[in-house]
Amino acid sequence: MSNSRLKPKEITAKVRPVSECDRSQDKATLQGFSRIWVNKDALILLTGGVESGKRCWVERTVPATPKDAASKDAAAEAALDTLRVSNHPVRRQALLSSLPGSKMPQNIVFMTEAYRKACGFHLGDIVTIKLDQDTAVPPAQLVEAEPLDEMGGDQEAAAWEGAAWFQLKRAGHVLPGLQIDCTVAGFKKTLRIQAVDSETDNVASFGENSTIRIRNASSLADGVPAAPRKLVVTGIPGLAAEEKKLNRFFRGFNTTFLHKGQQRSCGIVIHGGRGAGKSYVLDRIAATGWGKVFRIEENDKSSTVEDVFKQASAQRPSIILIDGLHTLIGKDRPNAGTITTKLGQQLDQLAEEAWKTNTLPKVLVVVSCLDYVTDVPLELQKLTRLERNFPLSIPNAQGRREILETLSGPLPPEDKDSMLTMLAQQTHAFNPSDLCRLMGHAVETLAERLDPLQEDPALEEVPFVRRGDLEQALRLTRPTAMHDVNLKPPTVHWQDVGGQEGLKKALRRMIALTTTTDPEVRKLILDPPKGLLLYGPPGCSKTLSAQAMATESGFNFFAVKGAELLNMYVGESERAVRQLFERARAASPSIIFFDEIDSIGGARGGGSGAGLNRSQGSVNMLTTLLTEMDGFEALTGVLILAATNRPEAMDPALLRPGRFDRVVYVGLPDLAGREAIFKMNLGRLRTAGDVDLSELARLSEGFSGAEIKQICSMASNRAIDAWLDGERSGEDSVIRMADVVEAVETLPRGVTNAMLDDYDRWARRFSKQI
Repeated sequence: MSNSRLKPKEITAKVRPVSECDRSQDKATLQGFSRIWVNKDALILLTGGVESGKRCWVERTVPATPKDAASKDAAAEAALDTLRVSNHPVRRQALLSSLPGSKMPQNIVFMTEAYRKACGFHLGDIVTIKLDQDTAVPPAQLVEAEPLDEMGGDQEAAAWEGAAWFQLKRAGHVLPGLQIDCTVAGFKKTLRIQAVDSETDNVASFGENSTIRIRNASSLADGVPAAPRKLVVTGIPGLAAEEKKLNRFFRGFNTTFLHKGQQRSCGIVIHGGRGAGKSYVLDRIAATGWGKVFRIEENDKSSTVEDVFKQASAQRPSIILIDGLHTLIGKDRPNAGTITTKLGQQLDQLAEEAWKTNTLPKVLVVVSCLDYVTDVPLELQKLTRLERNFPLSIPNAQGRREILETLSGPLPPEDKDSMLTMLAQQTHAFNPSDLCRLMGHAVETLAERLDPLQEDPALEEVPFVRRGDLEQALRLTRPTAMHDVNLKPPTVHWQDVGGQEGLKKALRRMIALTTTTDPEVRKLILDPPKGLLLYGPPGCSKTLSAQAMATESGFNFFAVKGAELLNMYVGESERAVRQLFERARAASPSIIFFDEIDSIGGARGGGSGAGLNRSQGSVNMLTTLLTEMDGFEALTGVLILAATNRPEAMDPALLRPGRFDRVVYVGLPDLAGREAIFKMNLGRLRTAGDVDLSELARLSEGFSGAEIKQICSMASNRAIDAWLDGERSGEDSVIRMADVVEAVETLPRGVTNAMLDDYDRWARRFSKQI
């Protein structure tokens, strides 16, 4: 066999840009940058097949002329003067490929701009291409790089090495001369690869086991601000307690632990209702400037989630933000399970590193959702994953004042403080979003007042929002926390409840013991009151008294009928109960009022009353109610009121201490109570001088408060009928004593002696001393 037949085959071709054929092959991500593309026939000639990706040598034989380069790709090349001195030999490795389906001449080779710049080739160069004796691409062990500008010490260099590692990992290959642009904490820097495994003309694959080292690192360029060394979040108005908790968690990123395993997870969950400020808190964390910020969007795929974690791990310190986990892994997402698995795996890897190094890896993962229990899967609620969670509570008066200060808008300077204080006191249960809507409504009311026809009148001075505008805005704005389940009660005062002095006293004492801050009084309270059950005949002011308690206390009021929580779908009723209590906790101090509680609080076992034939769903909901009232989580700042006409149907577990601590019988009004109810209702109407309230109170014995109100309404109707029939006119059109007495004699009593006896028997068994 002759020597000519042993000589490797080669082809000669002219360099042209890849973009002439397919721009997608010259991506900014550097993927495929080390490939060169030849005609399919040329590939077969060189390799004996059509397989791409084999290693080859590219050597320049005839340099390009300035005219040739300028006519083809002058904008992409270096200055033309460079070409005049580029006669030095260039011999570099590349990966040989062909473009499928392309009709390219056999004497043309396509090169990416990144490859040409790294190796020194220019458009128009004539090159010789031949296959390497070892066509396999070896993995890179050590990649050495240098910064094109000054860099700080070892700590800064390590951050840039991580960023460069990710860029090369995504590119898949590396060769000397390659320039890569990196970003760390918002700052950009360009690095040039000097050598790959001590060689300067080779190409190698870059993978998990590859290492990059930056040489000649001295100091950062003057004038470039350094990223903050400590992770601290500030400037969250209205959420001072939450800000303090977050910074306590962030200490793990700023120091070494005293004890091994003191803190494992790099991730936290911030949860709260809509408008609670979750996105704002995430933005404040991103604004710390501690690390490069990566965001996982709600429509991202599982592969994207994994890539973001790898990128963040390579460019430490870094922050990964997931705003809306409930959407990212929602039930309608077909890949929700895969995304959940990927999140868990990435967090576990970070936790394992924390265990080994006794400090948290500088990769912070912050997740937001509406509800931690329901939106975060159980497999993510682990110590090494997303076990730490911070609920965003509804701000108190001081917090609302801080938020309103940032949203004050066009308020008169002389009255600004008093107006903001007034708003802060009157916006119970308003979250930050609600306060923003409130101020928007105030400005809209101002515009409507100044310009009801929406014209453009000339204003001599800047208009300010008045108190009337704010009051109108308060009427138009309903707090989010009070949405759906919550019913805002009518304004009812104690004087609007006729009689029932014992009940009023019990309710007043409950409020006083809950709100007192007197340290001496607190020493007298063993357990703050929690629940109060009102039972008795219908129409005896149980619901009215609860409304008056809400008005007089100023607490946020959540009123629901027991039947409203029942749902045909499995688990939904229990979820409704949990959400109700969660909202009440967030809006504390608050009152939850269960009307007709026997519909959900009936006895579970066999026997009489509601205990018969109770569905499993009703039993589960009752169990949830029992747990929420007196479970592992303290019910602080929330009072439970309930009313029932059927106390014998109640489950005994609801009546034990720690749940309904007090049981109050609300019976028929006594003589003084009946007179007070007549006075309250007839006092609003025109009555004759012969109306004797004391006599009416005597005649109406056995009537409930609601029935006495009905008597007054019937008497009013009789007076109106007499006026319509012409029997009365002018000043004679009044309600007479005879009208009221006739109504008393006509209306039947709804509460029987048998009913009262039943209440008395039950009271002897279950009532508690008030």
